[in-house]
Amino acid sequence: MNKERLQILLHQYLNDTISESDCIELLDYLDKAGTDKIADAVIIELIDLESGPSFGEKQTHEILQRIQSDSRFKRSSSEKEERPNQFTINRNRWLQVAAAMLILVTGGVLYLLHQKNVQVTKNNIAKAQQTQIVPGSSKAYLTMGNGKVIYLSNANNGVLAKTNSGNVLKPRNGQIVYKANTAATDQTITYNTLTTPKGGEYQVVLPDGTKVWLNAASSLSYPTEFTGKERHVKLTGEAYFEVAKNKDKPFFVSIDDVQIRVLGTHFNIEAYSDDHNIKATLLEGSVQVTKNQNHSLLKPGQQAVINSNSNNITVADANIDDVMAWKNGYFIFDHDNITGIMKKVSRWYDVDIEYNGNYDDQKFGGTFYRSKSIAELLQHLEKVGKIHFTITGRRIIVMN
Repeated sequence: MNKERLQILLHQYLNDTISESDCIELLDYLDKAGTDKIADAVIIELIDLESGPSFGEKQTHEILQRIQSDSRFKRSSSEKEERPNQFTINRNRWLQVAAAMLILVTGGVLYLLHQKNVQVTKNNIAKAQQTQIVPGSSKAYLTMGNGKVIYLSNANNGVLAKTNSGNVLKPRNGQIVYKANTAATDQTITYNTLTTPKGGEYQVVLPDGTKVWLNAASSLSYPTEFTGKERHVKLTGEAYFEVAKNKDKPFFVSIDDVQIRVLGTHFNIEAYSDDHNIKATLLEGSVQVTKNQNHSLLKPGQQAVINSNSNNITVADANIDDVMAWKNGYFIFDHDNITGIMKKVSRWYDVDIEYNGNYDDQKFGGTFYRSKSIAELLQHLEKVGKIHFTITGRRIIVMN
């Protein structure tokens, strides 16, 4: 069963419009796939598209009463006597669906309430410890085509905004999803921009189903609907893409005068303005990298390095673990200089870096969780090299 079919069945069930044959289809899928695989779909379908989500004990109780009073779980005594075996089978199957749906609904309620409590706690800590340096987390802001700015860390899960072509949903913290409205008549296309600050990361599912993960201090601009024969987005910073396949509508990522063309593939782009090079690394499929009149075609496992001061494109084998470390929750340093390391530290921990000395001859290595404290990371670097750090407020001073 595909995602669209599953959401249709869930929507019909929660709105009392599902037929017996469709409910049996849903039950059969639950029997095979298990409830965990459809939890996200349930949360999305519970969203009230007019007023946003409103989950609490009252709604949970109402849903329970609704399931318990569902007429499909009841039969008259005469029907029981005439068809006892069939009734028992049907009743058990309907109750299985009811139980599964109740578990998922309750889970969605508890999950959303938990997210709200976690955010309140984070806000209180931030106010009480304004100078504390903590690792990055899921935070970003969304700039709509009309100029409205939505701070996603503070926004409740549910419908964030409505566009001409559909709705922008926040099914969970750290992700936004575009849900198309097939009945929309206004074809005006607007552009949204998702931006992560220093110390932030976020994921967006674009209108075509393409998934994009943004690293800290990054920005992605995209239309609310992909029309025409091509799909175009613009990137600054770093992002990992899983592009939805569509051979008739190629996908383009633009970074200033560099363009990357794909049909459906997985790749990472690192394009920070304070770096001299743009790096495009291919994990799956194929991509074409273009700068002005120069072109290069990448194979899986290769990386293109594009010099910002020339049209040169250098292609070589990539260290995929190193490239994907940020998305997987790690720092990986492999004979890196301290300047490159501290750029990553600055973006993730939201700190400023000041240098007092020369470190060009020193190289550092190691693998670290990005969830670890900055003190642990700096202590390791001090142990493996002739280097010291001083922290003053949100400034780190690097010394010999």
